[in-house]
Amino acid sequence: DEMTLQDYTSQMFSANWHHIHGVINATIDNAHLDLAGLDCCIDVLEYSLCTASYLGMTVERSAFSKLLSRVNRFNDLTVKKERVKGDKSSSKRSTSGGSLNFEDVDQVRSLTKKLHGSLAIDGTKIEMMKQVAKRIRNGDILLNDPSRTFVREGDLTKRHQLAGRSSTYRFFLFSDVLVYAHKSPNQGDYKVHEELPLHLMKIEDGGISLSTKQNSFHIHHPNKSFLVVASSRIEKQQWIDDINNSIGQEVKRKAKIEKSRIEAARGAAI
Repeated sequence: DEMTLQDYTSQMFSANWHHIHGVINATIDNAHLDLAGLDCCIDVLEYSLCTASYLGMTVERSAFSKLLSRVNRFNDLTVKKERVKGDKSSSKRSTSGGSLNFEDVDQVRSLTKKLHGSLAIDGTKIEMMKQVAKRIRNGDILLNDPSRTFVREGDLTKRHQLAGRSSTYRFFLFSDVLVYAHKSPNQGDYKVHEELPLHLMKIEDGGISLSTKQNSFHIHHPNKSFLVVASSRIEKQQWIDDINNSIGQEVKRKAKIEKSRIEAARGAAI
């Protein structure tokens, strides 16, 4: 009766695989908003890919392999892709009357295990985000994006070019946004003055020709551009390095999300 069970499984999977594929595809599209959902999705993807391999369903196997590559690309995990893309030699070995190729399955499970590990969010980073958010008025909003992490904070003096005066703000650098705020004398928390997304930002050193500019740097952004002054040249350089590094990572993250969205749109159009 093993053959009967196999036939039954094949019929059920043939009737429903495209629904499973659609759910996984949508989860990957929104992975930047729900990393926990993507983590669960990897298990479903592993099951679907192994099932398709066992049943000798080459079309379905190829479709799920492409999704596995999308997850891999989203998460910047470096792996060998020849075997998971459904090359001809691999598909021949896995389609012989539904016989299971254990080497292929081990390859898939090894990759999904690595993906699980690379998606694991450091508990200390989560706790740090919560502690920082508590000190910012309505800071819970900052926790809506699970991929957002805290980088650094500190006081910087903001120069007002038109008014000719200076104000000290508390700057909070996150992985995708720079926030500056002033401390409320009554409530003791920080009230946000401005939030500047990093992917549109550019940092420029204020120069060292004048002593007053040795500790300064420019923040250029479509929403607002200004000069800030740090307490020392070392602190200034640390801010510049951390912001530029965060900008680079955020731009790459945005590009990956957009690439995945375009691929999903193309797949839906075919």
